Amino acid sequence: MTDLEKLETSQPPRRTSGLRPYWAIVVDSFHSALASRVLWAAMIAIWLLLASLAPIGLREDYTTQFRWFDIYNGTRMKAMLAQGIVDPASQTQPIGRLAAAMPDEMHRKLQRVGEGDEVRIRLTLLTEALNELIASDAERDDKPDSASQPTPASEPASEAEPDAQTESAPQAEPAPQDKPAPEDWYDAEAWKSTLRLRELRELDDAEPGSLSPSLLERRARLRIEAALPGVFEARSARSALLTYAGLEFPTDFQVDRNQFETIFNQFVIPVLVNWLLGLVLVFLGVLVTASIVPDMLQTGSLHLLLSKPVSRWALLVSKFVGGCAFVLLCVTQLVLGLYLIAALRLGVWNARILWCIPVALLIFAVFYSVSVLAGLKWRSAIISIAAAGALAAICVVVGIIGGVVDARVVEPDRIASITVAGDDLFAVTGGSGVVRLNETTSSWDSIIDSEVMSHDRILAPVALDDNHLLTARIRNGKFTPFGSGSLDLIALSRSDDWSPQPTLRLPTATERLIRLSDTTIGAINSADVLITQSEKITDLLDEPASDTPEASNTSSSNTSSSSLDEDAEEEDAEDNTDSQPGKPSTKNRQPAARSVGSWLRALVTMQGGGNEDFQSILPAEVSMAPPVRIAFIPDSGAIAILSGSNLIRLDPSADGSLPWQLTANTTLPYQDDPGPPVIAASSQWLLIAQGELPLKIFDIKTLQQSGQWTAEERAPMVDGTPLAILPISDSHFVYRTATGNVDVIEVVNTPTTTSQTNPDDADSEPVASVEPVASIKHVRQLNVDEVEAVTWLPAGQATETPQDASTNKTSGTLVVAHDVDRVTRIELDREGRELSSSTVSPQRSVWRAIDYYLIGGLEWFTPQVLQLGDTTAAMVSGNRSMVIDTGGNDLEVIRYRLFRPLASCLLFILVVMTVACIYFSRTDF
Repeated sequence: MTDLEKLETSQPPRRTSGLRPYWAIVVDSFHSALASRVLWAAMIAIWLLLASLAPIGLREDYTTQFRWFDIYNGTRMKAMLAQGIVDPASQTQPIGRLAAAMPDEMHRKLQRVGEGDEVRIRLTLLTEALNELIASDAERDDKPDSASQPTPASEPASEAEPDAQTESAPQAEPAPQDKPAPEDWYDAEAWKSTLRLRELRELDDAEPGSLSPSLLERRARLRIEAALPGVFEARSARSALLTYAGLEFPTDFQVDRNQFETIFNQFVIPVLVNWLLGLVLVFLGVLVTASIVPDMLQTGSLHLLLSKPVSRWALLVSKFVGGCAFVLLCVTQLVLGLYLIAALRLGVWNARILWCIPVALLIFAVFYSVSVLAGLKWRSAIISIAAAGALAAICVVVGIIGGVVDARVVEPDRIASITVAGDDLFAVTGGSGVVRLNETTSSWDSIIDSEVMSHDRILAPVALDDNHLLTARIRNGKFTPFGSGSLDLIALSRSDDWSPQPTLRLPTATERLIRLSDTTIGAINSADVLITQSEKITDLLDEPASDTPEASNTSSSNTSSSSLDEDAEEEDAEDNTDSQPGKPSTKNRQPAARSVGSWLRALVTMQGGGNEDFQSILPAEVSMAPPVRIAFIPDSGAIAILSGSNLIRLDPSADGSLPWQLTANTTLPYQDDPGPPVIAASSQWLLIAQGELPLKIFDIKTLQQSGQWTAEERAPMVDGTPLAILPISDSHFVYRTATGNVDVIEVVNTPTTTSQTNPDDADSEPVASVEPVASIKHVRQLNVDEVEAVTWLPAGQATETPQDASTNKTSGTLVVAHDVDRVTRIELDREGRELSSSTVSPQRSVWRAIDYYLIGGLEWFTPQVLQLGDTTAAMVSGNRSMVIDTGGNDLEVIRYRLFRPLASCLLFILVVMTVACIYFSRTDF
């Protein structure tokens, strides 16, 4: 028996006093940490950091200035302004007035575009020119006598300058002094032809002198947006501006308050936890507490501690808790200070920020547990620090490897959208490829190859019929809506073994294809809806293809798609070689070779208008602006369009002529929400959902709102941002959310009693009436998760269930892509009940198998401290996922891993501390 064991056994039995001895050890460990100079240095650093962040503030003001990221379709804007210069009929219209008031250099560039030259114009130059117009218009209206003075630009052209209106060919640009003054670009009569938002109409009707300078600039911006429809992103009327000690940050960063809170909760806080709390404070905490266990193992200290009525394992756990208490003190100060700054200075009263305290403490406990075990083994504070540092390095390396493999192996195979043509299932992958499911071999066969980290965008395929599929590949389409290179409609034919063949030329900036009937295919861009006949496509497929779609998409672009380089850092050399100031350059111009008509047709094509293959169906009184969502209305051939706050219904003309007829129109109240809008239509109802806003229910014929489903009502049943809604019957819909779940919901009419009085008789008694109000009933949640995409096949198209379709037992088949690339077919009846289901699990590639078994195993055996940032984002924001609208109806979904990182870290701490306690109990020190 050793001396230490004799000492332990020779102690007379004493009555224990509960937890008091353990508490004394915890306090002793805390006092040891307080004696460290590193602790006080860390405390001072925290106080200085909070003091430096305290002057940060947030100020809201009207959104007035344009930024380069406000422009959604730069090619369309450039073409519209160029048309305003060279088209005599447009020179008195709003686009012509804007173009005429542009700065001289910009005016020359736009005129060259109108004459057929390919000119690169950076978006920053365009926005600077527009901001100059905003400032000049606001300054003019801010003058006391501006209301009584006539607008010079509204006067007719003088007799000395008849050429601008009568010449059939564009002339040389007049000298700058002959142009209208920049502040005179607005004319009330000209702007009556534009579609003005309610906000603009209210500002235009305001009394002169009643508007503040900010509102005057806001009104000028709205006038420009009305003159250039389909060009700008939808922005909130007010923007949140960061300030520091009362001074605005000199940055182009401009978001509204809801977007700011989303960024703060889902980006800033996770970065804070991962780096400031998870790296800096944890490292300092390990430095301070690494000596606690080695100091305890000193002969005199250990004998004194074991003389108390405590067990060895409880002694070690108490020391561990004492070290964690030190870090808890530091983290609490920092997080509480940040919470108060966010609340008092930024107006973000989010108590969930305090969840950062236990998360940061958990991160520290992971590394401190290793430090404790190393301290027991080697009795050295330096080795304890080194062991914790080695674990941090391992976690970082495993996290980086997992992230790289996920981005380069898993994401290119992840299903983004699915389409069915006959018996074949097709999918668009995250690597911008198209694949076909081969159920015989349980694998995906490539049709258009996927690419790692691809910048291209594949339009969701549309089935022309059971034997043909349509899509398009937009080069660099993830950066700009119009991409680069030619934009051809790609057709896949069963008779040609689904080999891609280029067919018709799509309109510029096409974002989506839609099948409107058996004979009509639609192409949708940011400003128009255009159609073509199916027979045009099939006729081309009968002819031999002259090129592959890959070569077609990389060929040199025409004027309609590549004349604007939004990402160009340097302008064309031609732009800097104008002969003399004030005189237009004639280099590379071809006025003799092209007529005004051909120029205007090219400009219309650049704007996304019709070409020789596609014709617009929009009436003159309808204008679209992003974001645009379109739903096909079954059994009618009509479509519903959600454009900004406007909801319209278009029906085909009875005689088949163009444009279609506007049969219903509703203006929705503007509501800020960072989530993308989602729209779906059945033959009876129209549903619109967006983020956390109430789901609105409209009558499909009148587009009048009939009811809604609030966030509070759906929260107990459905969680997450809505991504897609599919009609499966007149009143039943499939509801997919960003959390990866799919639910079936039903629109029901609930009788509601209302009382009305006779307005002509004040003494009359109220008359009760019962009116139906539409509401949502949650039917069930389908047994699939991690859903990537869904599509619906009505009973007539679900070829696998013809018998059920004939007996009306089934409404159709829901095809669900989930868990990266698995596919499940779920047969539903007309009330959303599941009748049967089948799943296909494609074989994993070698790299996918390595990722699943090797990388996944490493992630389970190492604590997932880096993933705790996702946990924090979920806790702080209250959401389990985040949706990013990447444009063109494409959405990127980030799902937070909430429980797995917590379980991994807790399990790691439990295992390490168990080993440490066993080693401490059985080892002679």
